Amino acid sequence: MNYVYGIAFEGDEFVMVFNPRRGGWEMPGGKVEEGETSLEAMLREFREEVGREFLPKASSNIGGVSVYAGELGGRPSKAEMEWRIFRELPRPLSFPLVEYISIIDWAREATGRARPSG
Repeated sequence: MNYVYGIAFEGDEFVMVFNPRRGGWEMPGGKVEEGETSLEAMLREFREEVGREFLPKASSNIGGVSVYAGELGGRPSKAEMEWRIFRELPRPLSFPLVEYISIIDWAREATGRARPSG
């Protein structure tokens, strides 16, 4: 089974969704459905969960998952999940902290984002 998730930036801040089932914050994403490409799945999942468009700039396969880095797009619609824009990783997280740090660093570099100071 293939999975995708995306790191969308607005300025130097990034989008995360709250997953009540896992009780924590995580990047928008999900399963690739039959007949979909990884990119199509990422665009669909982001639109469903956040209610906004995702504008991909880079992609990588990290740990067997297709990860996309890009920009938060416009065209707001109804979101399935609570989402927010963060400068730093919030708590609680759905997965161990270490799983997020290198991915966000990669996404910042891939999209030309500065690390937040402080």
